[in-house]
Amino acid sequence: MRVVVIGAGVGGLTAAALLARAGLEVTVLEHHTYPGGSAGTFWHQGFRFDAGATLLAGFDQDGLFTRLEGLLGVRFPVRRLFAGESLMEVWLPDGRMVPRPVGRTHELEAQLEAFGSSVRGFWVWQARRALALWQLAQGLPFPPADGQELWRLLQKGLPWAMKNWAGLPGILADLVRRTAEHAPRHPGFRRFLDAQLLIAAQADARRTYALFGAAALDLPHRGPAMPLGGMGAIAETLTQAVVQHGGRVLYRHRVDQLRVRDGRVEAVEVMLGGRRRGERETFEADIFIANLTPGDLAALVPGGKKPAPPADGWGAFVLHAAIPQAAVPPGAPYRQWAGEGEWVFLSLSDQGDTLRSPPGLRVLSASAHTRLTDWQGLSKEEYQAQKRAWQQRLVGQVERLIPGFRESAVLILGATPRTYHFYTRRQEGWVGGYPQVHPLRTPSPKTPFSNLWRVGETVFPGQSVPAVAMGGERVAALVLERLGLSATPKAARLSNTRP
Repeated sequence: MRVVVIGAGVGGLTAAALLARAGLEVTVLEHHTYPGGSAGTFWHQGFRFDAGATLLAGFDQDGLFTRLEGLLGVRFPVRRLFAGESLMEVWLPDGRMVPRPVGRTHELEAQLEAFGSSVRGFWVWQARRALALWQLAQGLPFPPADGQELWRLLQKGLPWAMKNWAGLPGILADLVRRTAEHAPRHPGFRRFLDAQLLIAAQADARRTYALFGAAALDLPHRGPAMPLGGMGAIAETLTQAVVQHGGRVLYRHRVDQLRVRDGRVEAVEVMLGGRRRGERETFEADIFIANLTPGDLAALVPGGKKPAPPADGWGAFVLHAAIPQAAVPPGAPYRQWAGEGEWVFLSLSDQGDTLRSPPGLRVLSASAHTRLTDWQGLSKEEYQAQKRAWQQRLVGQVERLIPGFRESAVLILGATPRTYHFYTRRQEGWVGGYPQVHPLRTPSPKTPFSNLWRVGETVFPGQSVPAVAMGGERVAALVLERLGLSATPKAARLSNTRP
């Protein structure tokens, strides 16, 4: 049974590795020269910079990446953060710094110290909701892709609903309530919430629905870790797992068309790069998985109509920089400026991570949200002027977090949505998935073709690296279920069932 995966993002690689482990013949086609997509890590002048995603979790005892290590026989190169360790610092307009340490008890103490007793009820609610959701999260078939997934949802959901019966009315209400409805009217705390949810849910507390907000705010307590060598180490390890289990990952292979017939995909047409630039190749398969946005997938279908990114979808402006360790003030590896001007999220490489920079130096990424429409229709001169203006503004914001940054940085690079589009081929540079303003915003992995599935941040469960990997895990289970196969290698090899 042959499987072709379009795109070596974390979601596609997770599905590919699990299907290869089950004995299927898996080929991953990636247009770039390294895996990971917007969760990849690239080299520049001797430094390794994270292309996009920088925050990692899922290494707790029951976490997704802990589970994948056991299933795939790999070890992700990370340094796990432990309870009480500082993960993040959030700077507010009044000059206060609010820490986010690992562990709910530690965070509650930090919140009470920063904002007073009025926030206690919010964090009690958040912990209760998040813990209930994590009991349900693994393999959750929502929204259901078909009748089989609806049945699985009922099988999984009914026992969970009985176990959480007392809190069920509140949980259901939180599908339509906003996160802000649970928060006290404390201006500093509301600012803090908005800043955190913007990076985790792509919307502020007044728009993010409460159930997603509770889960998104739980990130520091779900096995956070520092990826050694950069976030791309996760994709690179998954790539190793694909190969280890008999699959292959081909770079400089850009899929530019699907060959479809009678509601099924029969093959993909590929434009080759590198030494074979300009040549074409066809890959036939029984199952196809696309690590693409809806618009990017539609563009591959002959005569298909390409939908635009959502009007409230975001792009990112990112500064990549290298700076002497001595110039970095002590503190957490992640720092967020939520004061005046653009809100900036800053990520520092782990101190002493010489895989990313020479000794004595650290690399950082600082990102800010920007509207995609602001970068469309610009002439070359207008684009360059706008890029310079944004870079100057972000350098100034980073200065607030690292005084003297401008003078001490040994390298500064700027990246716009156009940069993301060029390197990752994501439609218009759209990143972050759908803003989580209602529970049905992010669709299931299903496509109009019976043997084609989607993975990535624009399918449920969507945002964050562990969530994208969880989506890949779900799609692998869907494929095996429809083939009538077990996830075990022996069962897969003995079957020759057509989907």
